[in-house]
Amino acid sequence: MFKEKVTIAIPTYNRAGLLQGCIKSVLAQDYPDLRLLVLDNASDDDTEIVVRSLAKEDERITYIRHETNIGFARNWNCMIEANQSPYLTIVPDDDLILPGFIRESVQALDEHPSAGFSLALAKFMDGDSTILPQKQDTGDMPDGLINGLEYIDLCIAWRGCSIYTATTMMRAAALAEVGSFDSPHSWNTIDSNLSFRLAARFDIVFLRKELAQIRVHPGQLSDYPWQKFAVLAESIDAIAYLLKSDRAADATYRQQLAERLLALNARKSESIHHLVPHLYWSWTERLELAAQDVAALIPPGDSFILVDQNQWGDQFVVHRHAIPFLERDGQYWGPPTNDEMAISELERSRSRGASFIIFGWPAFWWLYHYDALHRYLHSNFRCVLKNSRLIAFDLRQY
Repeated sequence: MFKEKVTIAIPTYNRAGLLQGCIKSVLAQDYPDLRLLVLDNASDDDTEIVVRSLAKEDERITYIRHETNIGFARNWNCMIEANQSPYLTIVPDDDLILPGFIRESVQALDEHPSAGFSLALAKFMDGDSTILPQKQDTGDMPDGLINGLEYIDLCIAWRGCSIYTATTMMRAAALAEVGSFDSPHSWNTIDSNLSFRLAARFDIVFLRKELAQIRVHPGQLSDYPWQKFAVLAESIDAIAYLLKSDRAADATYRQQLAERLLALNARKSESIHHLVPHLYWSWTERLELAAQDVAALIPPGDSFILVDQNQWGDQFVVHRHAIPFLERDGQYWGPPTNDEMAISELERSRSRGASFIIFGWPAFWWLYHYDALHRYLHSNFRCVLKNSRLIAFDLRQY
């Protein structure tokens, strides 16, 4: 049925210069059983000349040109439709795959038939192909085979690993079950949308190796402030997949998902507020209300831990001492590296007299990112106030 084991598909539009490097990174792979499919979305530069010139030298290249621009999402779906291999990777025309990507990705999928896709790490480069120092955050991702639902759970807690199509290899049989790219929220999140749909039904394989090189351009869509709306919307969809799974049979887990859903929905609303100024409190008004809440809750002279991403300031409420979290020598130090550190620092501040811990709205995400801290607080202390401005726990009581 299949001609080649792997298809590498490159969607392209008016990037003849960068495209050549992308193609050569594929042809240089130490895996001969591949087909390279280039789908040209009606470029009007030298794209066709570049591809046909390379195709004369390597018969593994297939070139398909659309006579009119059909939009990048439809072009990407054409790659799934044109695929005739059991494994498919989509490499944007400005990215590169690094030596060993195909061989190691194929091996991972061959060894784990339950996996819908494999996921590797990326290096980053700028527009001039200079390697950037930034490293991809892997969160709490374990190596090797991961239950797809566990992966989704990590992602909605911001402890997963970002998806770049050039770092993934998808199983064609899995794509046939879940369908092709879709854009319910944004053109720019069609990759994460598909990965969540695959992970809802299949395992994944994580390769903790940098096997692709992603180009970072100034002014990318992902840099736009409104892009966060789509990211939050995809995360809310991901929670729906978890609620539909067998995991949701556990009442405690269902409650956790409900709390995350409420938190994500609140963040989505908060992201919209600055676009519609009269829809909600201003930042100053909201902070004043939070200060009133704290003043009514905490006795004058008491100390409390303030988790606010260092945005409220230690003087936002008078006659109470706000301890930044984390703190070193009384100054904000940044978020903890893990749950163990968060709990240890909480107890250190508590031993020094902190009577409450206050999570301000800029740091609500802490309670879902640091799951163990969240459970520790609920297991040992009473939540005495929870509204859209702050969440407070009384640290004086066990």
